Amino acid sequence: MKTTLLSILMLVISSIAEAQVFDSSTKATAAQTKYGQVAGYIENDVYTYKGIPYAKAERFMPAKEPDAWQGVRSSRHWGPVCPQAKNNGWRSDGNAFFYQWNDGWQSEDCLRLNIWTKGIADGKRRPVLFWLHGGGYTSGNGQEHPGYDGRNLADKGDVVVVTINHRLNVLGFLDLSAFGDKYKESANVGMTDIVAALKWVKENIAYFGGDPDCVTIFGQSGGGGKVSTLLCMPSAQGLFHRAMIMSGSFLGSTPQSEAREVGELTAWYLGLTTQTIDSIQHVSYDKLLEASNKAFREISQRNRNKKIGHGIRLGWGPVNDGDIMPGIFENGSERKSKNIPLLIGSTLNEFSTPKTDAMVRPAVIQQASIRCQEGDAPVYVYLSAYQTPTLDGHNHACHNSDIPFFFNNVLKSAQMTGATKEGIALGEKMSSALINFARTGNPNAKGLPKWPVFTPETEATMRFDAPKCEVIYKK
Repeated sequence: MKTTLLSILMLVISSIAEAQVFDSSTKATAAQTKYGQVAGYIENDVYTYKGIPYAKAERFMPAKEPDAWQGVRSSRHWGPVCPQAKNNGWRSDGNAFFYQWNDGWQSEDCLRLNIWTKGIADGKRRPVLFWLHGGGYTSGNGQEHPGYDGRNLADKGDVVVVTINHRLNVLGFLDLSAFGDKYKESANVGMTDIVAALKWVKENIAYFGGDPDCVTIFGQSGGGGKVSTLLCMPSAQGLFHRAMIMSGSFLGSTPQSEAREVGELTAWYLGLTTQTIDSIQHVSYDKLLEASNKAFREISQRNRNKKIGHGIRLGWGPVNDGDIMPGIFENGSERKSKNIPLLIGSTLNEFSTPKTDAMVRPAVIQQASIRCQEGDAPVYVYLSAYQTPTLDGHNHACHNSDIPFFFNNVLKSAQMTGATKEGIALGEKMSSALINFARTGNPNAKGLPKWPVFTPETEATMRFDAPKCEVIYKK
């Protein structure tokens, strides 16, 4: 009897050991890129690479190709994140518990990306999911939340997941174009960084088993706004083939006249003129941020009775320069990507718990309607309504709460999701919808009712919830 039990125990231990494969050897993980080889690690049959440089850039200048390297570059840990103001969310015990932030380490050398894939150099062409983090255009990073981790999504769907860091805030969106052609692109380098990352994917993702002709860009909040922007940027066209916007239907852009005013006043606070403006390259980040914040405060006070920027407040974001960035779903700019299938949605409670959202959902309907009228590809709309039970249900179906469900990270993000049995089942459905959309442009999936395309007349919307999901229509 003892021998039998011991044998069974040994078999169980053996099967667990086989299932929990972890290999960080260079020989097993070395992968080629255009610029040199990288080594990562394998966790349960998924290859992971972190902190790979996709570009390099001088301050306020457009990104250039990264330097090549000799030998094999270790790419096993997160790369640096863009400098940003201190995250004050840690002051709240509840928020710290709920979000489990990873603030990372800051450096202006932050143009890095991370990859999860089931195979390298195996001849397969897997759909690519290219994630853009939230935080507006001011903060955040590609590893900020546990829910961003791409391992489970890559494993479940046999897809390649990519997350990136790029320039933000004053480093990514300070308009210095008034000081000459040298700085004509400075107002949008945060967005052109993302285009550079997409170009890297196009040229290199096949080495990681990905299909450069099947790329889905997706992002939440500010990341969703970045997706909306990419849909309208001439330089981004042809680099992606599907798009998903999560709680990021922030339509419209900052006029260049307003952005230039911020840039000129920031320079003035730093004591710089047209003749000395190049010295801004050597100003410490803290002083640069302080000067730009002063500029925002002064201009906002001066225009306190006038709608500026995005119509909410003046802040960092894409600038309508009529060239690199001709507007965000305005002036017909969205027609450039009219053949791209679009998946778009929001959460039930967003920023207004426990009341139903009255800000983001209307913008979703507006953006989807514009797309239907001017596009040639299907539009699908969702509403994530699952009430997370953590913290006594205080956060409801709040802003960010849908992220771990689409990434199939309900267990990994237990502090946010509650990791209940019904929540895990919902995550299986939502992640399947995303995987199918990335693969075919259609999110219909097993376990969901038939998901019809959106039209302005029906406003057909998939309402994700537990114990069941349902399609709702315009009232």
